[in-house]
Amino acid sequence: MAGRGAEVSAVLALATIVTVAIAAPVLRAPSERVFGMEIVGRHHDPFTAMAQFERPVTIGVYSQPLTDLIGALLARLSGGVAAYNWLVLLSFPLAAAAAYLLARHLGLLRSGAAVAAMAYAFSPFHVAHAAYHPHIAQTHWIPLYLLALWRCLDHASLPAVGFLGVAALAVTLSNFYGGLIAAVITPVAMAAYWLVKHRTGAGSMRPLLITAGSLVLIAAAGMAYVSYAARDVVVDPAAYAFPRSDLFRYGAKWWSYLVPPVGHPLVGETAHRVWNAAGVREGLIEQQLSLGWGIVALGLIASFRWLVRGDIARKAGRPACLEPVPILAIVAAFALLCSLSPERTIGTITFVRPSAFLYDVLPMFRSYARFGVVVQLMAALLAGLGVDYLRRAGTRRAQIACLALLVLAAGEYAVSPWALWRDVLPTAAHRWVARQPGRISALDCTPLNRESGSIPWLTGYRVTLLGNVTSDCMEPNLSEKLAAMSLTHLLVRRETSAAQWFATHPVDGVDLAATFDDGEVFAVTARAPAIYTASMTGFSPREHDAEWTWRWMGKGADWTIANPQAHPAVATLALELSALHRARRMEVRLDGRPVQTLVVEPSRRTYEIGPLTVNPGDHILAFHPTEAPTVADDVMGNGDRRPLSFALGTWKWSVRGDRQ
Repeated sequence: MAGRGAEVSAVLALATIVTVAIAAPVLRAPSERVFGMEIVGRHHDPFTAMAQFERPVTIGVYSQPLTDLIGALLARLSGGVAAYNWLVLLSFPLAAAAAYLLARHLGLLRSGAAVAAMAYAFSPFHVAHAAYHPHIAQTHWIPLYLLALWRCLDHASLPAVGFLGVAALAVTLSNFYGGLIAAVITPVAMAAYWLVKHRTGAGSMRPLLITAGSLVLIAAAGMAYVSYAARDVVVDPAAYAFPRSDLFRYGAKWWSYLVPPVGHPLVGETAHRVWNAAGVREGLIEQQLSLGWGIVALGLIASFRWLVRGDIARKAGRPACLEPVPILAIVAAFALLCSLSPERTIGTITFVRPSAFLYDVLPMFRSYARFGVVVQLMAALLAGLGVDYLRRAGTRRAQIACLALLVLAAGEYAVSPWALWRDVLPTAAHRWVARQPGRISALDCTPLNRESGSIPWLTGYRVTLLGNVTSDCMEPNLSEKLAAMSLTHLLVRRETSAAQWFATHPVDGVDLAATFDDGEVFAVTARAPAIYTASMTGFSPREHDAEWTWRWMGKGADWTIANPQAHPAVATLALELSALHRARRMEVRLDGRPVQTLVVEPSRRTYEIGPLTVNPGDHILAFHPTEAPTVADDVMGNGDRRPLSFALGTWKWSVRGDRQ
């Protein structure tokens, strides 16, 4: 036992060294950077998990308690961002240790078991999911569960049954897919192991029956937990169902296991082009299942020698144990089949796959490519057997072949540490804002959505998004509104419509404060106005050409105007308007009271409204066409089916005096 502990410690140490090497850029700033390559862009998943780790752990439909609890504990010590990094980075040495223990249980020698452990721990599947899915990255629970299962089939003692219960609990509570994969793989893993190891052994039925009975009890306890924690899912699973079409997007292609990972420093771009040509974009993370030709070749050598039982192994005196080959091959084949899309039609024949049946029972699962983690594990173990066989063969040719295939496998699994990190914030401009001393509050000219929603939290609420202040950054007099709302800066990302507009239309009231390759930051220099337009409703999205920018209204539109002073103000409003097709009348109302009627011409010009007495606080300034709007296509033939009346361009408030 002490010897096995020393072996596992050595593997843990080796895997830790490799982890530190590939994560060195992240370890320099674990609270500002996140591990992994941004393969599919800035997806919300990792940032949602980071925020979740900083909240109290709760039991509910979406809770995955084991991983969430560990993440929450780490977040208490280091914050949500660093907790995410520690959680995924720790999974690499833990996966190596768990895979090594399983390999040694199956009879692999130390060398083969170490190769299997490292190949599994640093597989493309693991590296890819570590960048986005901290729960799926907890891959160490799968080999630990199989170890417990197969040990219980060997000796169904009370400790073995207890170990199986703990492992089943851990793999299920670590992440949803871990539980699904373990449940689906278990019957095949049990049958394959028992048929190969124990079908002729005396008393082999007793461990089998005890193991099966224990699993039934564990499953019953699991269902009880699900009924408690996620009762809505049990009562109405269809309410949480994904569309069946998602199974084709997030199911594996059979050739995913042969294509190099897109994160590879040499052939990654080629792999990216292959996937682009195949139309794979959203599901690209799920397709990172490359086994590597070196690993495949070593596994095939072990499988071939098991099949032919050649003379070399027998002459070696102590042949490498190839007995686990059929177990690993059967489990790998079944897991690969489960990882594929629901069906495939060749000619007139449609082949239905396991995911089709699983979806009918559990429609809340869609990413069946994640069964590829078991394929990765089985392939790594087969490769370890291949290493053991070649090393024990004793011939120079076998030694050279073993070394060459190991070098090939290492090259195929190689990564660049500098490609395995990105700033937790989307641009250098955001990082600049986050690092400035003193009070700073910036508007990011980006709409609020699932991908951008984490930015305020990640910047310590120094950055706010469109929708909270304004709907677009090309709004006239934006700098005055920002000043009125105590915003000190404006952040504009490159390659956006706002950036293009700012490049050709300088904005009054802001000065360039910092410029970067991916964005610019402007300091707000405008003074807070006496009256400003706080929000607008009833307008279509902003449009612009080379000369001006405008928004159309239809049946009517409203402004919320604000007087932040403690006393009323008298103001006039200069409003740039254009009527659709012909002259139209517009009635202007302040807090429901008519204040003026305008006759607006089709040509763009400025109209004056007021003077208006505006009391402190917020008020509604409404614009009502006196006749029905016209469908643009009916008079312009431009294909625009919107009913429109007036186009609103720029405006300017002028305060003439205060009324005490």
